[in-house]
Amino acid sequence: MQPPSALTLRNTLPSLGTFVIATAMVLSASGCSNSSERADTGLPAASSAAVSSGTAPGLPNGDATGPRSSVQLTVAAGADAGDAEGRSLTLPEGWSAEVWADVSEARLAAWAPDGRLVVSTGDRGALYSLTPTTAGRAPTRTPLLEGLSDPQGIAFTEYQGRQILVVGEETRIVAWDYTGGAVSNRRVIIDDLPSSGHGSKAVAIRNGMVYYSLGSSQNRDPADRTATPQRGVIARISLGGTGNTVFASGVRNGFGLDFAPDDTLFVAVNHADNQPYPYRDDSDDYGQTVREYVNENPVEQVTRISEGADLGWPHCVPDTRGRADKRDLPYVADPVNNTDGRELNCAALPNTMLGLPAHSAPLGLAFTANTPVQAVLGSGAIITAHGSWNRRPPRPPYVAYAQWDTATRTLGPAVELVTGFQEDNGSRWGRAVTAIPGPDGSVYVTDDEAGLVYRLTPERLPD
Repeated sequence: MQPPSALTLRNTLPSLGTFVIATAMVLSASGCSNSSERADTGLPAASSAAVSSGTAPGLPNGDATGPRSSVQLTVAAGADAGDAEGRSLTLPEGWSAEVWADVSEARLAAWAPDGRLVVSTGDRGALYSLTPTTAGRAPTRTPLLEGLSDPQGIAFTEYQGRQILVVGEETRIVAWDYTGGAVSNRRVIIDDLPSSGHGSKAVAIRNGMVYYSLGSSQNRDPADRTATPQRGVIARISLGGTGNTVFASGVRNGFGLDFAPDDTLFVAVNHADNQPYPYRDDSDDYGQTVREYVNENPVEQVTRISEGADLGWPHCVPDTRGRADKRDLPYVADPVNNTDGRELNCAALPNTMLGLPAHSAPLGLAFTANTPVQAVLGSGAIITAHGSWNRRPPRPPYVAYAQWDTATRTLGPAVELVTGFQEDNGSRWGRAVTAIPGPDGSVYVTDDEAGLVYRLTPERLPD
């Protein structure tokens, strides 16, 4: 479901004129920060070249591929910035950045049909409703649901004349009726789901069907493919709780879910750690854990999934050789789990559409089509990376943007949109979880490390 229109909240959400950019420094097209080095996401920071469709998207100074500025965070009145006080983010030139709300361990987010932003909190067991107030002030924060078990994915939909909220909890998918900032009529869509390993449940809804992630129990264990229930999948079930099936397999941890402009389902995947070297070459590294290779492989997958799709894990590994832009990636057989290729024919799998730098940990995926943000960035995907846990040096958290090509129904290369959560020494003051288009043309980013929601606003809001 798309967020409310810009008119819905025009009188409550702040206008751009209320923002003050305390520190702004125009960067070169290389995207370098004001320090001698920067935490490297592995993505292009900026480019003067047009992206996939042949034209650079965006309004003046709102271009996702243009120069960057280091922008100090302002703080909305009533919000507690905590450790983010005085910090800066690197954004497209001309954008502003505000600590809009404080929500401890803010995880995933979705716009309710009445214009409230609903945020999940994972281990804290609650969903909070953020009601926009006036320009320059924090939203009103109200508990919407409490006492839940690790709520993560949240989605709204209209079904049989009612507004429905669906939440992915630790072992179940649950639905409520939603009206006027309150919920009622709780019902469990499916229960007794496994929670070990990558047990958090993301959700997306289309045409009365709930798609949810059921991540792997282990890092690289083929047993997950034959487990009951099968792990490393995206599953599908009706809102009424019938017809639960595996929709796509070989998806190690597909936590980012959203529907593209062509109405097909896309997933952003957290891929394996310590991947053995899969190439039979002159290096004699075949089957070994090689730090130089592990640091950059396997890439995180961002790709379309259709019913019956297989993304290869843990038998096939995305192959980036000769593909600097990490697009249209074939597979190579895993040297441990698929040595002779008999477990799975990697050459028969559809190529991965887009790869993100290894260990980015993408948790958020949101398309901009039919939202006010489309007037700013163009039609594409906003992808939010949580950052690595074991890479050396650490992969920093970031928000990326990939342009949608209508003619080919594909995503172009990902470029940096938001960085700055990590210092050059690898320490972090924040970790982005998800970024979603707002009804006012801003991008709203959750941060579970700092416990905040940021409002990132382009120089010119769409009319």
